[in-house]
Amino acid sequence: MSDVDLEFVEEEDAVLEARDVAAFSDAVLYSSDWTVQTVISQLINGNIDMNPRFQRRDAWSPGGKGRFIESVILGFPIPQIVLAEKKGQRGQFIVLDGKQRLLTLLQFTGNAQGPKNAFRLSGLEVRDDLNRKTFTQLERDPSRRDDLNAFFNNTIRTVVIRNWPNTSFLHTVFLRLNTGSVKLSPQELRQAMVPGPFSDFIDDTALASTHVQLLMGRTTPDPRMRDVELLVRYLGFRRFLPVYAGRMKEFLDQTCFTLNGDWPIVEQAVANDLLQFDAGVDALVEIFGPERLARKPGSSSFNRAIFDALIFYAADPVIRVAMIASPDAVRDLYSQKLDDLEFSESVESDTAGIPHTYDRIFLWGFGLKTALNADFHLPALEQRAEATMRITFNGFH
Repeated sequence: MSDVDLEFVEEEDAVLEARDVAAFSDAVLYSSDWTVQTVISQLINGNIDMNPRFQRRDAWSPGGKGRFIESVILGFPIPQIVLAEKKGQRGQFIVLDGKQRLLTLLQFTGNAQGPKNAFRLSGLEVRDDLNRKTFTQLERDPSRRDDLNAFFNNTIRTVVIRNWPNTSFLHTVFLRLNTGSVKLSPQELRQAMVPGPFSDFIDDTALASTHVQLLMGRTTPDPRMRDVELLVRYLGFRRFLPVYAGRMKEFLDQTCFTLNGDWPIVEQAVANDLLQFDAGVDALVEIFGPERLARKPGSSSFNRAIFDALIFYAADPVIRVAMIASPDAVRDLYSQKLDDLEFSESVESDTAGIPHTYDRIFLWGFGLKTALNADFHLPALEQRAEATMRITFNGFH
């Protein structure tokens, strides 16, 4: 299975509330042309945040990096970058779009970290005379002065967002950017917007997790940080399901914010939750096999919404033992649920909404109770004032 087979379509959260839309008008967006030299200077000085952790998720091949640098030297137009000024830190920016391009500029000029720093140019087609050259070699060669001047003086259209009202606004901008064939993950933005000890821990955990790699069909870190988001999503539903309000991105933001703030208190408990995640994945792989786990019939695409329901119960030790003891019953139930219209809708459309989030978790759990003849508590749906709903849950046992 390859990365492109993953079904990581971004859920559309509930319609933006009126207060959000009104606040959007207060944001200031403007664009200007920055020279490559200016951009590199901003990066070196730390004014544009390129967390070294991101450099471990470098997605571009050496040839892709080389051709990008070649395009800069040739004076070709460079796709825009989009920056958001940090709250209360004038002149300090996070990157909404363009991280790979900025990282390549840092690496080529020898100002990054890791094995790709100060890379040799390769894959050049028009300026093949520059193949195998490093930035330092170009600097030391007087005959390359014009090439260096062309490199530094090319301009990058830079969109800057100031006075943004909330992370919902940045998510909206982030997900509507024209990023070509690669759709970026909100987790990249989340890591920048909600930094802290938990955010670092969950990034490290995802990088090292063979279980997440198995689910995603990867042997290397996911450059879009969807491996991190999968773990945050699991922890969010496991720990904070009753506060879920039907807006997935805000929920995951808040999950990271809360766990960052409580980290000294919850570190060991979160580590145990992730051990249960690993054990749950092991059980699900044993029951379904890696090619069928969280997939619809005839599809190789991993479906996060299905996985929500499966891991919610498989991460509980008592339920997990019962599932392992009756694998045929679990597989039969899975087939029945995928044929069930109500369950199918809950994993295919409006998967972030409360009704479908509740449906898929409750229906799978109710089916497990019956199929396994087991006794455990299920989430419930509670109607609240002004026609709002919440999922209530106080634990399985």
